[in-house]
Amino acid sequence: MNDLYFVKKETEFTKTEHKIINYIAEDPESFIRMSIGDAARCIGTSEPSISRFARHCGYADFKELKNAIRLHRDEENPPSGKLFSTVGSQDSGTAEGFLRYQQLCIEKTLSFLDKDLVSRAVSAILEAGTVYLYAKGAALSMAYLLKFRLTRFGIRVVILPPGSSELFEYMNLFTEKDLVILFGFQKTPREAGVLLSYQQEAGYQCIFFTSRLYQAQEQLQKDVIPLYVYRGEPTEYHSMAAPAALIDALVVRIAAELGDSSKEHLDSLYRLKETYKNEIPR
Repeated sequence: MNDLYFVKKETEFTKTEHKIINYIAEDPESFIRMSIGDAARCIGTSEPSISRFARHCGYADFKELKNAIRLHRDEENPPSGKLFSTVGSQDSGTAEGFLRYQQLCIEKTLSFLDKDLVSRAVSAILEAGTVYLYAKGAALSMAYLLKFRLTRFGIRVVILPPGSSELFEYMNLFTEKDLVILFGFQKTPREAGVLLSYQQEAGYQCIFFTSRLYQAQEQLQKDVIPLYVYRGEPTEYHSMAAPAALIDALVVRIAAELGDSSKEHLDSLYRLKETYKNEIPR
């Protein structure tokens, strides 16, 4: 996928401009319908910043940038655009509207899904000596979900502590045979940045769940496996429905790769529970 199809010339982008790039790449259908003021509010920046960004991309102004994006989208006509127009009329304040919006998030995640990266991620998990997971805040729920799923296949999984001081104790144990899976989404925690930097020294593999397309491309160049998840616009409530769906998709793929051995682990777990279920109070 070419995330920067709307950039006409080579330039160094600022941190704010990276946010604009991500927004356009993720949701061009909305962007081309917006005024410059609407775009600034949705992205969380200013009108002058968007005007400067348009010029940095090689356009005379914001209107010319939008026209270029519109022409490109008309040529591609992605299926997510049709779904967006349908969901856009729904009230996300209702249960039905919210669930339909999560459908959109999953559809957009699917539209950007790179099958080769998914295959690399599955291989990395299966080949790892130990799988280490790092997440903070609400993303920690995704780490626990993945740990629960993988442990049932006999894969050794460790959830890393969020604090940097304790984190170093685990980092000292990392080897090149291990895998570190990071959950960053909209922001990359400082500790996750340290884990990415230390990868260059220790040689372990990394998988990075992110909601920033531009960052995903940067990480891919650094030999990190990025898995992109769309969770809504920057100023919206961000659900974990799409990340959970992607995690379960990975788990199903891993089970298929393991074949009979995955069933053996689950059968062994069942026998263990049956043998000792009366020994543990309910």
